[in-house]
Amino acid sequence: MNQPKIHNLHRGGVRRRGFSLIELVVVVGVIISLISLVLAVSTLLIQANEARQLESAFANLNTAVQEYEQAIGRPLTYQDRSEQGVPGAYDIPYNINFGIAGLEGYYGTGGAGEACNCGSGFDSHGWEKSIVRLFQLLSRTESAEEVVAKLDPSLFVPVKLANGLPLPGNQDLTSLVDPWGSAIAVVMPGRKWRDSDAGGLDIDSDGTIRTSMEIKLGVCRNGQPLFVSAGPDGDIGCLDCAGGSSVRFEATIDNIYSYIPENQ
Repeated sequence: MNQPKIHNLHRGGVRRRGFSLIELVVVVGVIISLISLVLAVSTLLIQANEARQLESAFANLNTAVQEYEQAIGRPLTYQDRSEQGVPGAYDIPYNINFGIAGLEGYYGTGGAGEACNCGSGFDSHGWEKSIVRLFQLLSRTESAEEVVAKLDPSLFVPVKLANGLPLPGNQDLTSLVDPWGSAIAVVMPGRKWRDSDAGGLDIDSDGTIRTSMEIKLGVCRNGQPLFVSAGPDGDIGCLDCAGGSSVRFEATIDNIYSYIPENQ
């Protein structure tokens, strides 16, 4: 009489079942959660590194300006929109022209040193010329140049010709960008306020006139330059848009400053 075969379940004859749909969903969910966690941590680390880069850049810029001012024996002077027509009287003139034909975009012309193009006659990139001009000045003093050399090299951007080629004759113009690729703006305090300015120009708490750049980007404190990053959105916006555009004002919300402006 044939005996039924008995399978030995303890010796290699175990029947293995596959994952159920629920188990697969759980595993996939765990994997997605882990990936999301890694991405979130990576984003935080990147943001922290960007913040450190910018903080270090601002600190070095402030020190470099102080070194330059100490070397020349006076504060840097900035020509406001209200005081044009005095060529050569200011370290950073209102109408900046580097005198190089065929420069890239806005660098090649004069134009107002304004922060936005809210109204007619404004140069939307004038403030980017100011940081280039500032680097020209700082390079003239050894002590200031040594401080500039400590800036993160990845933030330096050479100004080129409109065709993308380097400047002719070994000329060198340098701009400084924030970690998101936008040029850092420098807002200079105005000159000392005079009694004759009453009724025409506002006076700041440090005794200087309120310049057009201060109105648009932030008011300087204690006669010190204010450095401004447009932030992650790359749009520096305008605090006092001539066209009354709320969009231009909202773009300033993520701006990052070297110190808290007087009007913030």
